[in-house]
Amino acid sequence: MIAVFAAAGVLFAAPAVGAAAELDSKRLAKQVALTVGPSFPDLPVTTVTCPKKIPRKAATTVVCDVDASGYSLEFKVTQTDRKGSVTIESTQAVIPKAKAEELVRNNATLPVAVDCGADDYIVRPPGFPFSCTARFDDGTVQQVTVSPTDVAGNATITQVL
Repeated sequence: MIAVFAAAGVLFAAPAVGAAAELDSKRLAKQVALTVGPSFPDLPVTTVTCPKKIPRKAATTVVCDVDASGYSLEFKVTQTDRKGSVTIESTQAVIPKAKAEELVRNNATLPVAVDCGADDYIVRPPGFPFSCTARFDDGTVQQVTVSPTDVAGNATITQVL
């Protein structure tokens, strides 16, 4: 299992602005950026985009898109009350490539060189697999499928071909 960054649900209270019928999307974007920063310190946030019109209503859920060092991340924002308080949760696992390669290497029965792609991070929702190539000293090459099991970055090997 890979335990890496976890963007846990974080509760923020949005300041009430009179009896506004909508949340301030710019303020919400700033709140999301404040969540992403500590959760993914190696991926500085470039932009956050939230829907423009969000009704101020408990249980309303929207997705905000975050560009962090060129990686597209999604965060689910759920209002917890009519005052505009929200929880912010990642919808994806953000797995450092080195950790994914370590998982494959540690589960091999022989010494192996592992390559999980060109990107430094693998960003996938739980259950959406990615492939790594395992090259053994004898020249044998296998494709290993790894699937994130949760947004905390835990993953399992699901197939070896």
